[in-house]
Amino acid sequence: MTDKLVYIANSGEADYGITVAALDYCKGALEVLQQVTEISECHYLNLHPNGKLLLATTMDGAVEVVSFAIDSAGKLSLVSRQPAAGTSPAYVCVEASGRHALLVNYIVGTERGNIRVYPIDANGVLGAHSEHIEHEGSSVNPGRQEVSHPHMIVTTPDNRFAVVPDLGTDKIYLYALDAAQGKLSLSQTLDLPVGAGPRHVAFHPTLPRMYGINELDSTIAAWSWDEQDNWTRLSIESTLPEGYQQPAERQNTTADVHVHPNGRFLYGTNRGHDSIVIYRLDAEGLPHYIGTESTRGAWPRAFMIDPRGEVLVVGNRHTDNAAVFTIDAATGLLTFRSSLALSAPIAFKMKG
Repeated sequence: MTDKLVYIANSGEADYGITVAALDYCKGALEVLQQVTEISECHYLNLHPNGKLLLATTMDGAVEVVSFAIDSAGKLSLVSRQPAAGTSPAYVCVEASGRHALLVNYIVGTERGNIRVYPIDANGVLGAHSEHIEHEGSSVNPGRQEVSHPHMIVTTPDNRFAVVPDLGTDKIYLYALDAAQGKLSLSQTLDLPVGAGPRHVAFHPTLPRMYGINELDSTIAAWSWDEQDNWTRLSIESTLPEGYQQPAERQNTTADVHVHPNGRFLYGTNRGHDSIVIYRLDAEGLPHYIGTESTRGAWPRAFMIDPRGEVLVVGNRHTDNAAVFTIDAATGLLTFRSSLALSAPIAFKMKG
């Protein structure tokens, strides 16, 4: 079989919110199989560990978190909805036990965002939230950091902690996760330089390393941790080419970050420079800048690397297209293969 399924969040003004597509490895191309009209303006989506359920956020009128069943052909049908209690639900995931969905709202009107946890029953139905948390604080950028803006929530590889980068406070929050009760308790915070604006994180597949991309200062920070849960920041690297001059009218901001499945390369998105930044990871998991590759469009918000590590797909939000690249497993470099017109693609998950 040459194709696998990719689920794509569409945040534009089209009448569909999610696209189901087949990735053809031989052609290096996506083919649309379904466009889901039950929701529109989807801002994030993620797969349940069992592969039979997909969670998504929507801003179409009622701001909600929504669950969909995945049938044997990979197509989606609506199961349940719950209010997201925000005005910009930026991220949703399912912790490894599959019993709870974790969500962050970037903002609530003009007020600070929040963190929420929802139980998921055996039929994929979302229950009323079991946790609601808000952060105190702000930072130095008056236009972007006036209040707390949690931008992602994801669990550590051992499912012991939920990690929440907060763009508004320049901190990454680590919450101990009670997967049985759907509760979070703050364990510690990791500080970033003021004005960094932490947005997303990704984990190394074999080493105790975490990489956090910082939206406002276009950097990636590398962290390590030990068995006593002591976290250490190892490095901070720019995502932009040396000597690049930021245009005054279109400042670069970063968005997404992922590690190659082989653990040898790290990638991130530049919006404004409109590129994928590529790093080599050494034996200690430290990143070394290789270069950048154009995303063949404008404002690349999110991307994915397929589980085999052969293909990278990136969504260009402002030019309404998803670009497909093949990955050289020896060098980490990208080769452009094709582009598919889609309404504001801003998140990707693959069912392998």
